Amino acid sequence: MAGAMCASPSRSRPDYYYAWTRDSALVMSEILSWLDNGHVDGRLDIALDSYVGFTRHVQSLDSAVYGLGEAKFHMNGTVFTGSWCNAQTDGPAIRALAMMRLGLWKTVRSDLDYVERVWWRNGGCDIWEESRGLHFYTLMAQHRALREGAQVAQRRGDPVAERYLEAATGIEKLLERFNHGVVVPTIEWSGGLDGKSDLDTQVLLAALHFTEVGEAYSVESPVIISTVLAFLRRFEPMYDINRVAFTDIYGVRVPVGVAVGRYPEDVYNGVGSSRGNPWSLITSALAEYHYRLALAYADSEELVVGPELAALLRWSAPYLNNGDEVLDSLVSLQSYLLAVGDLYMARVARHTGRDHTMYEQWNRRTGFGQGAIHLTWSYAAHTAAARAREKLVEAINN
Repeated sequence: MAGAMCASPSRSRPDYYYAWTRDSALVMSEILSWLDNGHVDGRLDIALDSYVGFTRHVQSLDSAVYGLGEAKFHMNGTVFTGSWCNAQTDGPAIRALAMMRLGLWKTVRSDLDYVERVWWRNGGCDIWEESRGLHFYTLMAQHRALREGAQVAQRRGDPVAERYLEAATGIEKLLERFNHGVVVPTIEWSGGLDGKSDLDTQVLLAALHFTEVGEAYSVESPVIISTVLAFLRRFEPMYDINRVAFTDIYGVRVPVGVAVGRYPEDVYNGVGSSRGNPWSLITSALAEYHYRLALAYADSEELVVGPELAALLRWSAPYLNNGDEVLDSLVSLQSYLLAVGDLYMARVARHTGRDHTMYEQWNRRTGFGQGAIHLTWSYAAHTAAARAREKLVEAINN
């Protein structure tokens, strides 16, 4: 069906030939950001129009057992009725954020009314579709969508604004419970995969997708910095490919950063269960994170490096061969974080084919692509990192 965006064209080992609500909304949000940056592409305008039509179609389906919380749909627009981890209530929130950018209030209302009704319910699935409980990523998506939706509703004189604000306030209080020195991914676990540590890169993705500078859990917040450093330390020795410190890009030898996966105990290898691998989209997200962290200081009049950021800078230094570098100005901090972000971009480049094909994962030993080929989220994550880098370079040069 026109407007259905497959997570991947792969139809076996694994079969990702479905339209996931979350993935589609994240990719469309990135397309909107790309267009907002002044790019012009009529094909993308057509894709956006088709996506809106597909969204309205799936919102109207009476056959969806989990309503708007259905995780995925067949590419012909029918509901997937097989066994799956449902409901996934982050998807409608992310889709509402995209639709607000297009000014489609009726479509937004459908999703936000649903989110306002269900945000407090335990038992929903996390973004990895493995665990049930109350999830950080999901609640962060819902909080931002309801908050922004309330602002739009107020401007339109829609009385639903009060309900959305009340729900957003409730979520904000609930989110305080995820701060354990590092941000944990799930509280009140109620089913599915258990035995995970409290380190999960969905926390990083939530900070990138749903926060702005100065907010709780934004990229520069001490607890997010501590969380990022904690999982970097865990993932560094886990994968054989992290023993490689350099790669060749267009004939130039450049250092590479750590390849990172979903969480340390992951056993999903892209086609089944054995040992988990690094993920392309998450490693791209690490690049974006360091660029965004540098941009958070762009408007600062004074250089303030707290203990958490200082620890992250020290940890990154050996990869840059700059262990003794002194950060004595805002510009040098931004340039340093630009270089750190580039480490992760170089890592992605090392494991991406010359034809730019991206996979979901890289084999932890060989570095070759594994799992779903042409994962749309992998491309969107890398494009988001590139946009953040472009903005940071401009800030440094100005």
